[in-house]
Amino acid sequence: MEPLPPQGQLVFIIVSLLVLLMAYGIYASFGPGGKDLRDTIDEHSKLHELGIAHGHNNGSYYMRKGENDYPKHKH
Repeated sequence: MEPLPPQGQLVFIIVSLLVLLMAYGIYASFGPGGKDLRDTIDEHSKLHELGIAHGHNNGSYYMRKGENDYPKHKH
């Protein structure tokens, strides 16, 4: 069997790196490494449903309970 030409070796290295990175990403997301991950988009969506996301007082991100004197807005 002949060895790969230089272009073939480069393609093999790039494809191998991509496969390794994808495998690590899947492991980090769904394997034991993903048990501490938070779904920040889902959390933000729930805050919108409760009407407490995007506080406009003192530059805070979230409204504190009892601060209902802010103008409501829709996204």
